[in-house]
Amino acid sequence: MKRENVTGGWVDYREPEDTPERLRRRVTTMAGKAAGIAQRMGGDSLPDGQVAEIATDDMQFLLEFNDAVAMCLVMGWSFDAPVTADGLLDVPAAAYDEIIRHGQALVVRLLPNFSIDPDPKVPTAN
Repeated sequence: MKRENVTGGWVDYREPEDTPERLRRRVTTMAGKAAGIAQRMGGDSLPDGQVAEIATDDMQFLLEFNDAVAMCLVMGWSFDAPVTADGLLDVPAAAYDEIIRHGQALVVRLLPNFSIDPDPKVPTAN
């Protein structure tokens, strides 16, 4: 567990590898769509100051994805709201943004590893 100060309070975060599968599963199933939306938006290739057009449905999905990632990592906080996706919406905007940025930096560590095991004793079909 790692406690970090955010605007107006603090947040206790778990390591991505310590996330319960029940929470991680939602992020796993949403990740492909989130990556596709980000790619359609131009990823990191937009010039500074330019904002990509994004459909309302895509924006709603990305907000829900960010919230799901945050709920995987947040164990507790100093805010009055319960530590739930709904409670996250009652956290002050500046703190919310900091929580989301924390999750964006760690989302890759939340995803399962689907690569083939290099252990020669593990049978895999070509």
